[in-house]
Amino acid sequence: MIKATALKPVTTENLDIVADVLTKRSQNIKIEYSQHENLVPPAVEALACKMLQLDADIRGLLNDLRVLYVSKREDFHLSMRGLSKEAKTSIIELFESLYGVMAEVHYCADCDVINGRLIYGSKAQRFITGQYMEIAIRKVVSDVLSELEKKHRKQFKLYANTKVAAADGKLKNEFDLIIENVTDSVVYVIEIKSGKNFRDFDKLARIGKEYGIVPNRLLLIDNYLTTFQMETIEYFCEYYCANLEHDNLRQKLITMIENDL
Repeated sequence: MIKATALKPVTTENLDIVADVLTKRSQNIKIEYSQHENLVPPAVEALACKMLQLDADIRGLLNDLRVLYVSKREDFHLSMRGLSKEAKTSIIELFESLYGVMAEVHYCADCDVINGRLIYGSKAQRFITGQYMEIAIRKVVSDVLSELEKKHRKQFKLYANTKVAAADGKLKNEFDLIIENVTDSVVYVIEIKSGKNFRDFDKLARIGKEYGIVPNRLLLIDNYLTTFQMETIEYFCEYYCANLEHDNLRQKLITMIENDL
């Protein structure tokens, strides 16, 4: 989860409405802050969505870039061996379009290596090290909610990088995405993991229980999870899991929400 850097206070009027709705049906949660609705320009959102589509091919390269950021090294030389010709073309085009994130991008066909220089801006580093996933997934979720609103005649609200508290104000957490089914007073929580070292799979279920959210209204999105791992986690932890392969995220999200419709 990327911590919010530009959080927008919910107005007092809206806070009262949200608190009233979200504490129904044994749910013990109210929203204190939520990030701005228009988080990034359309061009940045398009780049994030492109990266999401290429996730299987670029996540290894992005891990290498994370290491460079940690060691404060600018120049990168990333091997493209093992990737299809189509994937290499798409990655080269992607890297060349990441203006303000990297520069001097060029591909060496003889050595099968893509080279370039990282730009050490704070926004660029956050974007390339995981924020792109949050931006792109938020777009996917928003599109699905629009589809479900038309199909089921329900009203949904989507909150991003949201600080929440229990009704008594004692318990506080931050969630990547919260979906509110306004029509039926139901809340869903989505957490996004973009690294390969996450293993605390029972944490989401524990936190959900503290806020009175049943497990089948929780969704963990992890781009490193295999089908086997997702099935295992879903069985033992009883919440939904999705990776970024094929249409898995969209289908899991629809299934989770339509269970209540």
